[in-house]
Amino acid sequence: MHHRSTVLMILLVGLIGFLVLQNQNVFSQARQSRAERFRHSGVIWDEDRSAGSDPRSDATEAPTGFDNLTNGFIEQGPPYETLNADNVVARRSFNDNRFIFEEFETIQDGLGPTYNAQSCRECHQNVVTGGASQVAELRSGRLENGQFFESLGGTLIQSRATHPDLVERVIPEDAIRTFRISTNTLGNGFVEAIANSTLLAIRDKQPAEMRGSAVIVPVLEANGTSRIGRFGWKSQHASLESFSADAYLNEMGITSPLFPEENTSSGRYVGFGSGYDPVADPEDDGEDVWHSLTLCVPPRHRRADRFQMTCLPVKRYSIKLAARFAIHLRSRPRSPGQK
Repeated sequence: MHHRSTVLMILLVGLIGFLVLQNQNVFSQARQSRAERFRHSGVIWDEDRSAGSDPRSDATEAPTGFDNLTNGFIEQGPPYETLNADNVVARRSFNDNRFIFEEFETIQDGLGPTYNAQSCRECHQNVVTGGASQVAELRSGRLENGQFFESLGGTLIQSRATHPDLVERVIPEDAIRTFRISTNTLGNGFVEAIANSTLLAIRDKQPAEMRGSAVIVPVLEANGTSRIGRFGWKSQHASLESFSADAYLNEMGITSPLFPEENTSSGRYVGFGSGYDPVADPEDDGEDVWHSLTLCVPPRHRRADRFQMTCLPVKRYSIKLAARFAIHLRSRPRSPGQK
């Protein structure tokens, strides 16, 4: 009897050890896979359609307004108030995409296990859906011998979880901490359309002592095709589809074909099969990320007319936005170790 108990104990310990190693292996493979996905080809196209012709020939006025109206990329669609979960169709119209952008996700939809918000609208709704907000996320890490190291689950500390055991916390050793406010998405469809050559020309015209970096990143939905980054605090994405899929995972914990691996809880695997996540990956088909392409440019205020709204040509306005997001942020001075 004693011998049998000893054998069972050894088998149990071995099984636990195997599961722990398997869990670590899955986590390691997921991180390696994600890192591979963010490697670009290293070659970018200039994308300048106006080469050899008048560069002003295709410039048009950018529609502006805080009015929840389409920018013309897609039709307005059925009245917003008539839409519901049963009749909404992704990518059919502006109003369909807005409904999806505003809807609240649940655990059955793939929410979590770690997340920051239940809807895109939670972080992007000032003055209308798609705008910026006061919502900020927490990033943390530490310095060791002058080298920056992320927190256990990465620099992003999700503020919510679907289980009390999974709520992430910042450990005392991770003394580098900062908040990042949610960025505006209004008009970003025009920013996506800016040619790589335009961004490079902006950089090259800056004085050498203040010249920023034009970051080359992969377009995830285009098998790693390279472009100049323009979305995100680190200019880490060059397309709104890549950027939105990133936000679906990191802000709502919802995986998609572009980001099929679940986040961890402070380095602990909590994805499908762990007992915490009941939905298999990918949890979303990736069709719910199109609203940002169709948003109008924010109206601009003229001091002479106080709050009178005006329009700017698409190309001129886009260049200003691109310079701000893709060049200026990369050239700002940072404190040691700031990410």
